[in-house]
Amino acid sequence: MWRQCIGLAALLLPMTVLGASPALKVRFSNQEYAPYMAENLPFGGILTRVVTEVFRRANVSVSYGWYPNNRAIQMARTGDVDGSLGWTPNEDRQKDLLFSEEVLPFRMVLFQRLGETYAWKTLEDLAPYRFGITAGNFYSDTFTRLQHSGVLKVDVTTDDVSNLRKLAAGRIDLFPMEGEAGQLATRLQLPPSMAARIVPQPREYWSTPLCVVIWRGHPQAAELQRRFNRELRKMKDTGELELLINQTRHAIFAHIDKKR
Repeated sequence: MWRQCIGLAALLLPMTVLGASPALKVRFSNQEYAPYMAENLPFGGILTRVVTEVFRRANVSVSYGWYPNNRAIQMARTGDVDGSLGWTPNEDRQKDLLFSEEVLPFRMVLFQRLGETYAWKTLEDLAPYRFGITAGNFYSDTFTRLQHSGVLKVDVTTDDVSNLRKLAAGRIDLFPMEGEAGQLATRLQLPPSMAARIVPQPREYWSTPLCVVIWRGHPQAAELQRRFNRELRKMKDTGELELLINQTRHAIFAHIDKKR
């Protein structure tokens, strides 16, 4: 009997190997958006660690190149890299990119100067004020519509930290950014006297999925999307995704506190 079991195992082994997804390698653009993505943070940030682990389970090895955010998304759209991470879907981007299912929720708030008051129910109510925005970022369909129609007055800058500095200096009135990321950037990138002037508003103006993107021209784009979504769902269902996020967040903030 034991000989039969060994023989059966020997037969099944090649079938298992053949049935497994073949190994793939991809190169992604990445950006600085701590604590989610940052080259000098443990694991490259929360989202970077999650994406790496999900793809690892799908037999896909990911390497990263770090770029300014506008260049990161453009490189993915033109096929200079195979994909990228940390992006929200919109109609324009979907022309060139396949989007994964939601990896993390992305909650956008408006940052302002301490002590000022902005009463609003909709973004249209903020038409009298000056917004800072970062090139390459997407701030919601509503924001884009109001920007292009001239209802919202915007000042475009190349990076988020410059916008936070402009906010503290009074050159803009409001700056939209993800709540946790904006507070961390203020804390780490600005002088304490400047950081003390900036606070997030208490409610979000927009919530959207944070996703992985794959260049549509990649010969295995659909397969990469399928594998990622499959393993992501498994990790969500088992609770492993939430555990990994919490562990990584703890490690990152312990690292930050140790350095300060």
